[in-house]
Amino acid sequence: MSFSTLSHTSTAGSKLPISLLLQTLHKWLGLIVGLQLLIWVVTGLAFNLIDERFLDANPYRTTHKTASPATALAPTENLLQQYQAEGIIELKLTSVLERAVYALTTTQQTRWFWAESLKPLSLNDAEIVAIAKQSYSGSGELSTPQILTRETPFDASGPVAMLTAADEVETRIYIDTASGTVLAHQNRQSDLKDLLFMLHFMDYAPDNGIGFNHLLVQVVSIAALLLGLSGIYILGHKFHQGQLSLPFLRRKNSIGKLALFTQDAQPLAEFTDLNGTYLESINRGRERLRTQCGGGGRCGLCKLRFVEQPPSPNDYDLDKLTATELAQGIRLSCQHEAHPGKLELVTKAQHRYWPQSEQ
Repeated sequence: MSFSTLSHTSTAGSKLPISLLLQTLHKWLGLIVGLQLLIWVVTGLAFNLIDERFLDANPYRTTHKTASPATALAPTENLLQQYQAEGIIELKLTSVLERAVYALTTTQQTRWFWAESLKPLSLNDAEIVAIAKQSYSGSGELSTPQILTRETPFDASGPVAMLTAADEVETRIYIDTASGTVLAHQNRQSDLKDLLFMLHFMDYAPDNGIGFNHLLVQVVSIAALLLGLSGIYILGHKFHQGQLSLPFLRRKNSIGKLALFTQDAQPLAEFTDLNGTYLESINRGRERLRTQCGGGGRCGLCKLRFVEQPPSPNDYDLDKLTATELAQGIRLSCQHEAHPGKLELVTKAQHRYWPQSEQ
């Protein structure tokens, strides 16, 4: 037994080789990035194939033209003086249900007041329904306003009221009760659009906002980078260990015989078509050595003992074989290029299966 084999066997079983750890990481990264890539492709294809009008959230939304207030406006001096300490930014005149409204913006918040009385704007259910009707051109009957207690994606200054319309797309109207502003129209079909956007941009967290560069995108981007780097390392490592070769650089078949023996050193078979690995050469034409991983070095069922000059063990040998097996010249036949020589079966299962394969 050579010194290199001894050095390899001394480390066998102590820890998983770094290349195998990287391969495991590479596979999981490939799964994560691959799934998101598939989602990108499917959702992008959906956006291209589905008619944009089908996903429209505003088929019945209209813009109501407000008339000039007919009532006299209250002086604003007292109002401005009351909130001067907060730092006034803007005082704007707008309207809600044909009534004039002051929108006072300070450094802290925006408040709305009825312009004729300077009382804080407050809307009852009937007024909320009236606002919703002004923005809705469909024939469906509107429901009673429902104040939402859950978090919403809308930039509202107060509680958000939702009304549903009994139409074919199940329109929903959202109103900011603090300002009387119609925040949005949504429906069953726009929900599909929102779902596609969520999947496409990985916008699974409600706090992401409208920015694309959120944490999950950064995580997947880093995963894609690690996937590429680990793939480059694995390819280089496999080429270095002789596990990969380019077709135009692949050597010709070895000339000679590969003799296979039982554990009792009884002749079992001879092979002359030595192309590929030992496992490929032995199983050419029919399966004689049964495996579960198909020659991927993961199951360890294809191990054979080299009677003469065993090759240096690679990472898969070190991972699947014990130090004793390595010292005895046992290697995974799927991991080494076939050459003329003598090999022996090493397990009873291999002996039991071998006669069945030759029948």
